[in-house]
Amino acid sequence: MDITLITSNKDKLRETEQILGITLKSADIELDEIQELDAKKVAEHKVNQAYARINAPVFVWDLSMYIDCLNGFPGPLIKWFWQQATLGKICEIANYFNNHKVYTETILCYHDGKEVRFFLGRTDGLIPRKPLGDKGWGWDPIFIPDGQTKTYAEMEREEAVRLRCAAIAIKKFKDSLA
Repeated sequence: MDITLITSNKDKLRETEQILGITLKSADIELDEIQELDAKKVAEHKVNQAYARINAPVFVWDLSMYIDCLNGFPGPLIKWFWQQATLGKICEIANYFNNHKVYTETILCYHDGKEVRFFLGRTDGLIPRKPLGDKGWGWDPIFIPDGQTKTYAEMEREEAVRLRCAAIAIKKFKDSLA
């Protein structure tokens, strides 16, 4: 079955293919991303747009970060938040409140033309006192998964991929395809 992942991020494509164990089609198409605190609504909006354009089985996955000391903010708005506030400032906020708890969520949303299905992955962790590491992408330097001592950005790629919330969502998706 041909499935298209909507992404311009080659790391996201590579990680998804690694976990699924298949080669995917990918499409780098502009989709409206609604400003919404409900990540499921964001993903559903994007996958519906993508299916209308591709007219074939398609999926998107979106990451959200929920910072405990900010009552769960920014959630699905994390990309804009860290770009504006910077990773260092996010660490400073956690330091100020002395609350470093955080969790990340991936919502994978699949549309096959008949139905839209959701697959959720969650990873709990901590924000370090300052950004650490230079590997990975996005906010990897400020996320230490529970049970680990390093940020994603300090880990080798394979280790980070295995621990990401995306891996959980993608494995659930893979199981549904079997």
